[in-house]
Amino acid sequence: MGIILCFLTGLFFLIGIFFLNNIKNKDKISLFTTSLAFIVMLGLLIFDLLPEIIENKNIYLIIPLAMGFFILVILDKLIPHHHHHHEEINDDKIDHIEHLNHIGVITIIALIIHNLLEGLTLYSVTLNSLSSGILMMLSISLHNIPLGLQIGNSLKIKKNNILLIGLLVISSLVGALIVITYGTLSSTLESVLLSLTFGMLSYILIFELFSEIKVSLKKKSCIYGIIVGVIVLIITLLIK
Repeated sequence: MGIILCFLTGLFFLIGIFFLNNIKNKDKISLFTTSLAFIVMLGLLIFDLLPEIIENKNIYLIIPLAMGFFILVILDKLIPHHHHHHEEINDDKIDHIEHLNHIGVITIIALIIHNLLEGLTLYSVTLNSLSSGILMMLSISLHNIPLGLQIGNSLKIKKNNILLIGLLVISSLVGALIVITYGTLSSTLESVLLSLTFGMLSYILIFELFSEIKVSLKKKSCIYGIIVGVIVLIITLLIK
């Protein structure tokens, strides 16, 4: 049952990723999903990852955290994209699309590591209590839908990106298989990976998602995205 739950969490990414294919007004949806993903990712950092890192009480975890941040600084330079600046109301469309694709790629890379850890945890929790495992699965899935929306709105559909999406979908399942094969990770290794993920997602949150929404905070699509994001966070916190 734990394997099924881990697999289901990955499928919820697909709901978000391919939902945009049937929507006409993608500019407004783009701003809405980016704003929603910003809030969800902020909640993910504050309410999920940060407490786990603090609980470890190891000051040296600042090292993998910083490494995660600077890994994405390097990826930011290596992954082809155009720098995106909102200097006028009518932005250059090609530049905007390339920047969104860049955000989608590095977001997936960070989330694959995060979901691998979630799969480890979810499978272990389900072994002890099926009801707790189901609640955790629902909580994770509610996070994954809006993140999938943001990724789907960002990525160009090409071979390399489809491979990344496939890895993202099965990452939680791989985490469960690691537990089955090798047993649970040591608390030290798990804390290091959590800190690494925190650093990577922090970079995406500040320098990618926030840069997309900061000039549009007064637009309705942005406001609605923030409101829905807050509602999703409240729901996930209530069912934990």
